[in-house]
Amino acid sequence: DRAFLLGDAAHIHSPVGAQGMNTGIGDASNLAWKLAAVMLGNAPAALLDSYEPERLAFARRLVATTDRAFTVATRTGSLARFTRTRLVPLLAPVLFRLARVRRFVFRTMSQLAVNYRDSALSSGAAGSVRGGDRLPWAGEAGDGDNFTPLSSLAWQVHVYGEPSPALRDACSEVRMPLHAFEWKESMATAGLARNALYLVRPDGYVALANLAGDADALRRYLTERQLRVTADKPSSAMPHSFESRSRSRIANAAPNDNPAR
Repeated sequence: DRAFLLGDAAHIHSPVGAQGMNTGIGDASNLAWKLAAVMLGNAPAALLDSYEPERLAFARRLVATTDRAFTVATRTGSLARFTRTRLVPLLAPVLFRLARVRRFVFRTMSQLAVNYRDSALSSGAAGSVRGGDRLPWAGEAGDGDNFTPLSSLAWQVHVYGEPSPALRDACSEVRMPLHAFEWKESMATAGLARNALYLVRPDGYVALANLAGDADALRRYLTERQLRVTADKPSSAMPHSFESRSRSRIANAAPNDNPAR
């Protein structure tokens, strides 16, 4: 028998930064798909061992950061008061004029910068995206985007450009949804590589990034970790498209099989 701690039961910290609820949701989304995979027989119980190392490192950083911020905010003395009331109001507006600073603060506060690069479930790199990174958003105003397929909460392969016939065959063989998006330069800006293979976990994080789009790399990843993809709707074998010129195609299960979980 096992017990898992998540949310405030796992990490209690200062409310400075308003990170508590987001962190609890992150814990839940990390654990839920792993529990489902094991209970459905699609992964070994060892998959659950990845929950603690993936979430514990971030939780420790969060607690340390909020503790430091709380200490600074409540410290007494003339220097502390000068820093809070004079120095910070003077410097903050100047720093926030810099796009790099605004991006850093946004990604940190939103937790979009959280990654699992050191996890046993993470492998490879393509573009600036590494295994363990959150899948970057790639879209344009008025267009569909690459986050739409993530609503299925399923294992899936993304290719930005043209997947090779071998990769299509491999995805069909293991009943893996394959989403192919017409290449746009905005995808390179997002850090994605053309024609690379991105295996995306049910929680939206990249498990495998392979620059060559190698079908055997996908097979090895699934085999070594004893992961199995199952299907649940006949519609999962049907192609679909996003608005505008972007296209997304799925090559996976035969009719009467179910969408991957």
